[in-house]
Amino acid sequence: MSKFLKSKTALRLLDCLCVLLPATLLANILGIPFLASGNLPTGGDAASHLLYAWLFTHELLPGGQITAWLPEVFAGFPFLSYYFPLPFISIAALSALMPFAPAMKWGMFAAAFLLPGVVWLCGVYLLKLSRWVAVWGIPASIAFLLHEQHSIWGGNLLSTLAGEFAYSYGMLFAFATLCAWQRTIATGKPIWLVVLLEAATGYSHGFTLLLTGFATTAYMFERGNFLRNLRLLVAVHGLAFLLLGGWLWPLLQMHGSTIPNDAFFEVQNLLDLLPSTVQPVLAAGLVSVIALLLLRYTPALQRKFASTQEHQNTVRHAAFMASAALLAGTFYLAGSQLGLANIRFFPLVWLLGGVACAWLWGSMLLRLAEHGSRIWKASWVLLGLAAACALAGWVALHVHRAPDWGLWNHSGLEAKPQWQQLSKLFPAMAGNMQSPRLVFEHDPANSDIGSTRALEALPMFLNSRPVLEGLYMESALVSPAIYQLQSEVSARPSSPLARFPSGSLNVDMAAQHMRWLYSNEVLVRSSKAQQAFAASPHFTEAAQQAPFYLYRLKDFTEQLVDIPVATLKQYPKKGWMEESFRWFRSKQRLDSELPIFTDTPLPPIAAATAGAAVQNIVMDRTSIRWKTNTPGAAHLVRVAWHPRWQLQGKGQLYVAGPGFMLVVPEQEEVVLVYGHTTIGKLGMLATSLSALLLAFLVWRSFAPGQMQTSNPAPKPWPYSWPALLWPMGLLLLGLFVYSINPERVYGAAWLDMRANRYLEAADAFDQAYAGRKSDSKKEEALFWSGKAHELAGRKAEALTRYRQLTAQYHGYWLPESLYLQGSLAQAEGFPDEARAARNRLLAEHPSDRWAQRLLQETAPQ
Repeated sequence: MSKFLKSKTALRLLDCLCVLLPATLLANILGIPFLASGNLPTGGDAASHLLYAWLFTHELLPGGQITAWLPEVFAGFPFLSYYFPLPFISIAALSALMPFAPAMKWGMFAAAFLLPGVVWLCGVYLLKLSRWVAVWGIPASIAFLLHEQHSIWGGNLLSTLAGEFAYSYGMLFAFATLCAWQRTIATGKPIWLVVLLEAATGYSHGFTLLLTGFATTAYMFERGNFLRNLRLLVAVHGLAFLLLGGWLWPLLQMHGSTIPNDAFFEVQNLLDLLPSTVQPVLAAGLVSVIALLLLRYTPALQRKFASTQEHQNTVRHAAFMASAALLAGTFYLAGSQLGLANIRFFPLVWLLGGVACAWLWGSMLLRLAEHGSRIWKASWVLLGLAAACALAGWVALHVHRAPDWGLWNHSGLEAKPQWQQLSKLFPAMAGNMQSPRLVFEHDPANSDIGSTRALEALPMFLNSRPVLEGLYMESALVSPAIYQLQSEVSARPSSPLARFPSGSLNVDMAAQHMRWLYSNEVLVRSSKAQQAFAASPHFTEAAQQAPFYLYRLKDFTEQLVDIPVATLKQYPKKGWMEESFRWFRSKQRLDSELPIFTDTPLPPIAAATAGAAVQNIVMDRTSIRWKTNTPGAAHLVRVAWHPRWQLQGKGQLYVAGPGFMLVVPEQEEVVLVYGHTTIGKLGMLATSLSALLLAFLVWRSFAPGQMQTSNPAPKPWPYSWPALLWPMGLLLLGLFVYSINPERVYGAAWLDMRANRYLEAADAFDQAYAGRKSDSKKEEALFWSGKAHELAGRKAEALTRYRQLTAQYHGYWLPESLYLQGSLAQAEGFPDEARAARNRLLAEHPSDRWAQRLLQETAPQ
């Protein structure tokens, strides 16, 4: 029996159990019957992902496309040009083995289910940990996956249920990559495995790729191996960069053609950073560190419980993972200053830190159990089993929402009664890819159709008829205008773009904006919106199926391509999106001009004549074609601009408001093609050549007589004292970025504000204004700086800040700032400025409460 337990067969069976049992446990928590059912998944962002996974599986990937232009949402946007393709490839691969619905559900959760098994396999086969040590990584990773502290940060089951499944893939491959790096640094091989895993990390999620890449800078702090490690870093990162080229290089080139997502998530309670299920793992790590330090520095214990090379290597691997977790924490603190969403880094702290703690715990138990009698060894084994049972019980007590969310999501759209009601309107809403777009009200009540985002998947059920909203809003340059329109048709708008605060229910402006955005129908649900549209002279009811109502614009004559009659007005390219948003929100400017954004002089543009017409408009995923009888005139293409759109033939192509393309053709037949940039073509070439090189490295690694070895480093990282400089540097850097973090400074300003320390608050708000990146955040800090100066009696300083705000910003605080500017300017002896500010407030924001207040104050008594 003992011989069998040590055999390769028994060890392979153990590997299978360590992979399959945790995966089965996690799948069972979500409900295996529901995962395997034929109902379409919903819940959170997954309801919107449904459309993209469907199109990718049934059309794009079979057609040889990884990235593609999707006209179905956002007036068109570049799908997977700024998001991550590997999870969708996995779903498509599974759909070859099973129907689409279960393939999508299993594909979304595959990385999360496999994470504990990968932690085991990497520990045993890459890091050569004792199985008695590696096994503790399994419960540690399960504890992370099952924590319910947050559902949007990423990595855990709740986040995956909310639609963050790409992040789960990124974490899986990031962990494997870091383990492979430790193996390569210690042995010099296998390079091909690190390259492959690092590229897979990049194709899965960008935040995990950043962590993986920068974590390896630790190897530069290794005495005696600087040049060797530098060569490895350059070779591996360079080859991975080439392998990612076809997708990553265009992303880097065109990253400026996106809306930054750098929202800062401020922790209100430190317990937010210590999920309940993870706490015992961290406590075990702390106990292990103390015990191992005692074993190392107490002579009597050191002699009795001697350390082996295996124990030392385990501690080194745990130290590397802990240092990587420290790096993730530093990124979390610096996220807003880097222009990144800071919460995306902290799940890596929990996973990497938790696994490091688990390995130290296992190493401590093994070291103590190795020396002594059988009873002594059995005691430590029993202690380990008791600890494992206690952790399992503790985690089980804190798992509440995941089973219910799994039932809700995976029972599917078809199980939601209100979805059945909505589906009765599908015939009335159906069209095709060229049909005018459908806009819908954002209403939290739509949770009962599976998710508030479920309507974003409507093109899947409407024969590809486009809708305005979708999931990847940062990739769509018309998003600010779209969410402005959403606020105008919604009683409770979502306003998801922090840099572009939207408005409120306004049916008259909605009618005008719908025409601009080539939208002729609106689907509403709330009674407030329904009553507003029913009373509007601009709309007529097209269909209803309570609680959903479909209204249609009267006299809708706009085309996908039109010759605009508004005056063309040139603006510089820098800051074009903000200027376009200001234009779109202003009824006066919207009626009189069309902004064009270019830094080169406009050529002569023919005026639109009475007989000007556009005919034979045809659009597909790769081209837009039409025929015009007015070459030389401006043609507004109501499709989002992107650098990959190219005009075939003579003429000019510009970006115009509200993010559309404007073409000045020089011939009657006009063709726009969605192609590749030069960088994109070079990237595809780099991917192809690097894939061939990678295949050669794999062959050389396994070919008999072809295996080559390099001089190995004596031990894994870290093994010399300079290596401590890296985590110490991270710790100092983290403390520094936290001290200057504008969000921390902004919070401190409010503490002064509430304590009536207005001068101190004003200075802190000014500091926060200088440090913040996004316009909306800067505008907010500038407003409260003005308010603090005003409350401190420094009227001139307050007026200066209100002037700056009304001149440079256009968000939520603009109406109140115009009101206050008018009041202070009048009091300070600037009547012309006061009159201009008040007139602007009444003209641009007539329904705002500050405009109404001004009217009441100036009304004759």
